Amino acid sequence: MNVIRYVILKKSIGKIFIYVNSIYLLFYLNGCSPPRPSKPPTSIARAMETKHFNFGHKEVLKSSINSLQDMNYTIDVLNSDMGLITASRTTEMKMAELDMEDENQLTTLQKVAIFAGIIVAVGSFFALIDHLFGRGEGDEDEDEEPRFERTTSHYSYHSHNETEFSPEIYRYKVTINLNNIKSTVTEVRVSASGEVEKDGAILQTGGIHEPEFFQMFFTNIENSLLLR
Repeated sequence: MNVIRYVILKKSIGKIFIYVNSIYLLFYLNGCSPPRPSKPPTSIARAMETKHFNFGHKEVLKSSINSLQDMNYTIDVLNSDMGLITASRTTEMKMAELDMEDENQLTTLQKVAIFAGIIVAVGSFFALIDHLFGRGEGDEDEDEEPRFERTTSHYSYHSHNETEFSPEIYRYKVTINLNNIKSTVTEVRVSASGEVEKDGAILQTGGIHEPEFFQMFFTNIENSLLLR
């Protein structure tokens, strides 16, 4: 009976150590992803977010709404008098990188990776202690261990309930602000932010300042104006 208990304990320690290492490697690889871009200066951000159109306020407003809907955004707030539109979209497709406003702030994945690293270190220490000082009478009967594995399927290393990883969910929020420069010239400024969620936990939040992201909006607005 002592031999069986020793084998079960030894297998349990080995399984736990393997699982912890697997989890640590998973989060470590995610945490070692390329660094997020820093938030650009205000002047540079406004330059990439702003464009002028040679059309009236009403036409640009309508085309902006049509463009957002064509890109699968949902209109959350619309104030035609102020020329303000707020829209949002949830998708499994990554559309832009999120800014890292505070470079010294650790992301959730980095915090989890550090915590998992501590667990791995502790687990490695106890595994080493078990290997060096835990060799007792159970080791004399190691030839019984294979027979135990063949007769007992409950303690097999192969798990039938493997963890299924859910996809990352991206949520984007866009604000369009229209300003009349002249009766036939309208200034459009697009600001955007986003967040990344997985398994109900927020992994990243931040602003968006990629020129290609805003150019997509401006191109769609321009095409909508030309169609009108």
